[in-house]
Amino acid sequence: MPSETRTKIKLPNGQYLKPLLIGSEGESDTGKTEFGLSIPGKGQMIAVDRNFSGVFDNPTPPEARNPNVAIKVVSVPLEGMIPVKDCVPYFTNIRDSFYNALANPDSTFVMLDGDSDFFELHTLVHYGKTKQIFPQTKWGELYAEKRIQIARSFDSGKIVLFTNKVRDEYTPVLDADGKEQPDPANPKDVLKGKSGNKIASGFKDHSYLFQIWLTHLYKPKGVRRIGTREVEVPQQWGIRISKMKHNKALEGTELWGSDCCFRGLVELAYPEIDIRRWGFDK
Repeated sequence: MPSETRTKIKLPNGQYLKPLLIGSEGESDTGKTEFGLSIPGKGQMIAVDRNFSGVFDNPTPPEARNPNVAIKVVSVPLEGMIPVKDCVPYFTNIRDSFYNALANPDSTFVMLDGDSDFFELHTLVHYGKTKQIFPQTKWGELYAEKRIQIARSFDSGKIVLFTNKVRDEYTPVLDADGKEQPDPANPKDVLKGKSGNKIASGFKDHSYLFQIWLTHLYKPKGVRRIGTREVEVPQQWGIRISKMKHNKALEGTELWGSDCCFRGLVELAYPEIDIRRWGFDK
């Protein structure tokens, strides 16, 4: 049964918007912002990450680009501005700008571009630092506040996208017998090393709260051998469906090229939903 707290938004085409919460992660220049700009309707983008500027410098934007997006570039702390009292106004401005976008009756989707940076600032405001925060139980209040932000996104009835940077994943280092090794610097802890994988920075409970989680991908141009021929392949951007609550069978599926956009995603993930309910005309 649909949540009674969720706002119902009627679109100009007479349909009611199908709301959706999407989280995404990716390295620099893998198309996180561009994917968000493929969502139709009237959009609002809260720009915490400054890397969005290169997207708009592209002289040949993809056909899926939606030009009807209002962008608010929020202020972030200057380098060296570590004292909590100096960071609080910046955090409050980003949070309130995001909440105002969710509450705006004129928009149908909101993108928080740089949520991992926002969470880092949130952490700094709480603890005065972003690392070596012990014990782990201290994270409880901060995580609760983040869940409230995501719950308000759900209740807005809009399509809401959170983009995140990635960091190296660290896993326990095993000995020849497959046993975890103690950390020489602190024998009570397990020694950890880089696994070679990348994971989302910031908030760690993403998979519990978002309906879809995407990983953004990029292939540089190069030469591929097909039989006896060498064929030049152009650069490509793609997405991998890393988590999908309603259809686990699609997890691991990748969309590339012209399919790497919001329409390509929802046509695959929700074939039973009228495309007009996402804000498309046809």
